[in-house]
Amino acid sequence: MYNYFMLMGRLVKDPEVKELPEGKRVMNVKLAVGRGFQNSKGEYETDFFSIVFWDYLIDFAKDNLKKGQPVLVKGRMQTNKEELSSGYNLSYPTLIGERIMFFNTVSSAHNEA
Repeated sequence: MYNYFMLMGRLVKDPEVKELPEGKRVMNVKLAVGRGFQNSKGEYETDFFSIVFWDYLIDFAKDNLKKGQPVLVKGRMQTNKEELSSGYNLSYPTLIGERIMFFNTVSSAHNEA
């Protein structure tokens, strides 16, 4: 079995870091990824993804990532389940970032975590 994704796109906004009650930190990143093909109208569409990073990558990434910056993210997918007050069981995927490479738009240098 193999659980893996890799996305290259631009940050939609600056990353948001939150501290959870148990002391863990989580960082949410919104990524805009352009499709490599045209739709039936001849337009290139963009998909938007929310990616979650935990603990060790936050210190490195939070001060180096800014809105509009191109990044490459590697990670895994996880299914979360929750029961709604109506009794309905909801299941939804979450993208967990495990590695990030960001590109400095001013020069050709790049960094990786």
